[in-house]
Amino acid sequence: MVNRKIILHWSLLLLFLMLQVYVLFFLQVDVLHFSYYLNETPLPLFGENKTVSQEFRCPGPLTRIDVMLADYLKKPESGSLHLTILKNGKNMFKQDFPANRVEDNRFYSFPIQSQSNGRLPKGNYMFQLSYTPGNPNDKLAAWMSPRNIYPYGNLFVNGIQKDGDLTFRVYFASTIRQEKSRLLNAVPRFPARRYLLGGGFLLLFFMVNLLFHLLLKTLIQD
Repeated sequence: MVNRKIILHWSLLLLFLMLQVYVLFFLQVDVLHFSYYLNETPLPLFGENKTVSQEFRCPGPLTRIDVMLADYLKKPESGSLHLTILKNGKNMFKQDFPANRVEDNRFYSFPIQSQSNGRLPKGNYMFQLSYTPGNPNDKLAAWMSPRNIYPYGNLFVNGIQKDGDLTFRVYFASTIRQEKSRLLNAVPRFPARRYLLGGGFLLLFFMVNLLFHLLLKTLIQD
């Protein structure tokens, strides 16, 4: 007769392995597309600047856009930020967000979900950002760089193209398996990095499962 503790031991170990497979191959997480940005100049979202727009590229289902904002040392108590996402001139997403969540010189996160309750697919887009203050004295600005540092799109103010790019980040949904090439990407001066990282990951995977196996063996021993 098979020992029940042995069955329990290997069943738990199998469940642990399946959990790791799910995390590595199926679990979707937010992945940052372009990590280089500069905040050098505040672009006011009031006065003549009614709308600022930024073209961008998203290599996967769009989940979030972060824009670095400034509140001129006076946190707004009310008002709204209006975010619109366009693709080839077509409105793909439009939503208002509370301005009282703005933190000075910090990224403001705009979660993205299309009107059809799904994520926007990968592709080239433009987002437009404007601000309606609740108090006439409240002012906000979007940080930008006067240099063209973002390679996948241009900056527009009131529909007119300007030099520079907004200080923003784009996130998309992906899995660790889909991003393995980025995680193991070799650098020119150290081409063996890919193999060292891959070998280190396999060693870590083996050690974690071995430790879990020994822990189960200790807990479920006679």
